[in-house]
Amino acid sequence: MTDTFGPRITGSDALEKSIDWVIRKLKADNLSVTTEEVVVDYWQRHQESLHFLSPTRGPVPMHILGLGYSVSTPDPINGLEAEVIVVHSKDELEQLGQRDEVRGKIVLWNNPFTSYTENALYRAFGAVWAQGHGAVASLVRSVTPFSLQTPHTGVAEIARIPMAAISVEDADLLERSLNRHKQDPETFPEWPKVKLIMGASTELESKISRNIIIELKGREKPEEIVVVGGHIDSWDVGSGAVDDGAGCFIAWETLRQLSRLERPPRRTVRVVFWTAEENTSAGGVVYARNHPEKDSSRHVFAFESDTGVFDPYGISFAPGTAKDGKKRDSAEFLTAAGEYFMGRREDLGYPGAGRHVLPNPFGADIEPLCKRGVACAEFVPADPFPLPYSTSPYAIKYGTGNRHHEDDMQSMVKDHNNGKEYNPFHNYDYQNNNSKKHHHHRSRSSNIHDKYRRPVDTGYFYYHHSEADSMGAFTPDQLKRSAAVMAIWTYIAAESPIEF
Repeated sequence: MTDTFGPRITGSDALEKSIDWVIRKLKADNLSVTTEEVVVDYWQRHQESLHFLSPTRGPVPMHILGLGYSVSTPDPINGLEAEVIVVHSKDELEQLGQRDEVRGKIVLWNNPFTSYTENALYRAFGAVWAQGHGAVASLVRSVTPFSLQTPHTGVAEIARIPMAAISVEDADLLERSLNRHKQDPETFPEWPKVKLIMGASTELESKISRNIIIELKGREKPEEIVVVGGHIDSWDVGSGAVDDGAGCFIAWETLRQLSRLERPPRRTVRVVFWTAEENTSAGGVVYARNHPEKDSSRHVFAFESDTGVFDPYGISFAPGTAKDGKKRDSAEFLTAAGEYFMGRREDLGYPGAGRHVLPNPFGADIEPLCKRGVACAEFVPADPFPLPYSTSPYAIKYGTGNRHHEDDMQSMVKDHNNGKEYNPFHNYDYQNNNSKKHHHHRSRSSNIHDKYRRPVDTGYFYYHHSEADSMGAFTPDQLKRSAAVMAIWTYIAAESPIEF
């Protein structure tokens, strides 16, 4: 799909052709598939460029990507020329604005990567803050911990001035130039100046896209739904393989495998490819509105993959809300289930891969369900670039360093269960949602399996919203192993008789 149709920005023909292709393939798999329409916005990039004019050797091309919902420069063909002022916080902008030092300039937010949550704030709101002080445009250092002159785009709040992301290297170049001018204005008399051209346009609520829904009816409780999926749209750079084509495809493979069981799980498994996640999450909002919770049909577990499919690590999980308003106590059951089904396996990338249960999931498409009290989970891959171990296809392999723990892994589950196999479906008090045993082995097994592994963190953002988002970011084996882990967790949620 990604090779054939390329990136799938919301509102584009490429997205809708990809959806049509997926539907054809699903029907060929004899799976039950429907769609639901979603009204979406259509933002288009068009022509864009940035040149460093002075003080330098001449017009030097810089590396930018316009941000979603950006307007064009006042003259989309000839652009605008302005001096650049560098800021690192909203407070710093406010102080400069009070001295009227921002008016007529391009504001550059140059903040080294600390976390996506923190740095994305400047991408999202930088232009809105800057326009209030008379800035003519807003540039933001790309939200990434690593760069090879690779800008990273993303959505931003609608502003009156153009806004774009700039590569890490170019952001630092402009700041160095400004610092030289400030420190020695006689030797470096020129303030850094650039020329920005952007022809971006937005058509609000102008297109119809679709969520794709695939369903496997439960054998005993078809009214109880385990929903799992990813988002089918992407940004308009790269090919949208990491974010989030792969997330959709491992959910698809999950349903294919579950449909081949001799008997389906107790609960209904529903796979959704949500549309328009990248700009408004309209697909998730429409899905939640079209599928309210009622006695004849209610969600018991929502599971999303939207942080890549490198080697699997596990899930992050938040329990659902009971009728009395209290959070259910189901995390320990899932921890035991993950240990039982994956704790001793070695065929999922590394020993114990996929078994972890972490707190605080986030998924933009399942967020409306989470807010209604549905138990929610997020697929968590291992970070592709933790040192000294890397799961990147391009990394030099030195080995996992934890093979000597094999004997401990084989005996781990039996040790804590008096030498007997531990099955979470049997060793659980379903009526009270309490495990019949205390699982003191959890911290020990974590030390055994994960010496060189950590849940996905900065490595995902090497690729995120950039030209680097392609099939080359992961291997076919990693895709298969991630699908296997998603299928196991989905089966656990759909087969278990407990309320999560």
